[in-house]
Parts: sequence; structure tokens; C-alpha cells
Amino acid sequence: MHGQALISLDNLTTRLQHYSARRLPGRNWVARCGGILLIAEDGSSGDSSAPALLLMRRAERKGDPWSGHVSFPGGRVDPTDASTRDAALRELQEETGISPATELVPIGRLSDLLTREHGRHRPMVVSPYVYRTPRTLVLEPSREAAKLWWEPLANLVAPEQRKRMVWRLAGIPLRVSAIDVDDARLWGLSLMMVDELARAAGWKVPAP
Repeated sequence: MHGQALISLDNLTTRLQHYSARRLPGRNWVARCGGILLIAEDGSSGDSSAPALLLMRRAERKGDPWSGHVSFPGGRVDPTDASTRDAALRELQEETGISPATELVPIGRLSDLLTREHGRHRPMVVSPYVYRTPRTLVLEPSREAAKLWWEPLANLVAPEQRKRMVWRLAGIPLRVSAIDVDDARLWGLSLMMVDELARAAGWKVPAP
């Protein structure tokens, strides 16, 4: 891992249990979205690529600026959800086929992130929840997911994986950090979550 200590899921679990995630004031007055960062402790064949994080490449959809990019399972709270966490777990099952009744163990949460609803200018708060499972699980992609896979955490915190990309905001070019994984691009809010997870674990976060 190029100088970093071997990634330990037990160490991450301990640290997350004492981690103070930021909760945005007024979040209950705007649209809410929950997301799941699911980490598998062992590969299906006991390989050395674990622990690994579940990633989703979004399906291509007209008008969606994030089409084809990498994200985590999750979605907006609807009236049937008792909480943001419940919404995140419901979306996890809908998008991946993974039921909350399987061996999923909650180990913490990350800070709220402010974004906006797709196709609208209204603000939305995204709350990420971190879970672990003993092994990589069989995945059943929904129509919203072009692909689902388990990416080794070591790859996501390796300095040589980082690159710069140009993102245009209102016509203004901005250079932002990104990682190319599985013919897709991890960046933006999703990469911010990965970096916060790394900092919470005590791993060195590569410079943008």
C-alpha cells in the first residue's frame, strides 16, 4: 500500500464507532437522501483483494449529468421510509438485491453532504451510512445500475490512482479530483465519502 498500514476492517469499525460525523443544521427541512457504503471483509474465494467496497456504475439516462459515473447504493427518502437510514437500506435492496436481513452490520456513519435534487435547484442533504459484511455478496443490478462490483479499498486510497478531471459548472471549468475504476469515474460527492472514510480510519488521503 505504498507506505500505508495494511487496511484493517476491525480497526475501521473501532474508529467509526468513535467518529463524530457532521450533521447539517436544518437538514430536516429539505429533501433527504440516504446512501450505503458497504464493505466486505473477505472475497468470495478468500482472495487478498478484500476488504472491498461495493460500488455502482449508474445506468446511462438522458438528462442525468452523472450517467455512467460511480456512486453508492442509495436514494431519496419517500413517505414509506421511517428514516433516512431506512431509505438507504431500501434502496440498497432495490438496486443490488442485497436484503437488510442478510449479514449486514452497521459500523458508523459519515458526515451529511449538501447537494441538489436531480433536475431541480432545490437543496438536498445526503447522509452516508457505513456497513460491513463478512464476505462479498451476490449482486443483482437493477435498471438503475449498469454494473455493481466490489472494489478493494486499497485501490481507492492509493496515490497513483488519483487524477484530475475538468467539470464544468455553469460553463466554468473546474479541476477536481477523480479515480478511474472499471471503465467509470469516481469523483464528486462519492469520492468525498471515500476520502472521509479514509480519514476516519486513520489512512492517509491522497492529495487531490
